[in-house]
Amino acid sequence: MAFFGITSNNNAQKALMQALINDKPFTFITGPAGCGKTLIAQAVGLERVIEEQHFRKLIYTRMQTQVGENLGALPGDINEKTYPFVAPFMDNLDVMSDMSAFIRRYILEGDEDKRKVFFDPIQTVRGRSLNHTFLLSDESQNLDVNTISALATRPGINAKFVFTGNFSQIDSPKLRSPATNGLYQLLNGFYEHDAHEYFDHINLTETQRHPVVTLVEKILRNHDIPKEFIALEQRGNIEEIGRMII
Repeated sequence: MAFFGITSNNNAQKALMQALINDKPFTFITGPAGCGKTLIAQAVGLERVIEEQHFRKLIYTRMQTQVGENLGALPGDINEKTYPFVAPFMDNLDVMSDMSAFIRRYILEGDEDKRKVFFDPIQTVRGRSLNHTFLLSDESQNLDVNTISALATRPGINAKFVFTGNFSQIDSPKLRSPATNGLYQLLNGFYEHDAHEYFDHINLTETQRHPVVTLVEKILRNHDIPKEFIALEQRGNIEEIGRMII
């Protein structure tokens, strides 16, 4: 199983790919830095939109949160302001080797009506109905309850919404509590309602970057992270799922 040249490296990634191609409207992907959350979701989404044409468009969005000291207002129009926050998406295109130039045509070139890949600020989602859409909400651990509610109520006909998140990299101190974190509240709520017909949750645990990233995560991951976050992530472990997603 391969999507734009990206294949699974372990059973959890294989299960994730299967979850991303089923008809459930929501897929949640948790796990540490560098485990392939965004790369796999992006590759599957591009395949489903560009090659298979199962969806009409792919939307990539994330909260425009800055790490460390705030840089202030960014210059330019809305596209120029948004571009720095979609750099992970563009970096992933390079991993897709010879497909990179092909995919960029659907992002940067041509008639607006022919575009298939869009970078939409999460702040513009209110009031929209997203039909025939594969939406990737990246870094969703940085969403509060109101924001993720606005996003999660947008699915229309033939829509797939994917939320990625790493609870050890929450940038706002206000969201480091299960009571205020939107991703935790939404995913935990699906579990509490036993609504498995609507969602899948895959927790990736193996880092695919330089081996030192695993050590960094081990050093910092359990520092001041509420146990509820860790327990929720573990519910998506492949061992807990006990079967492949169909």
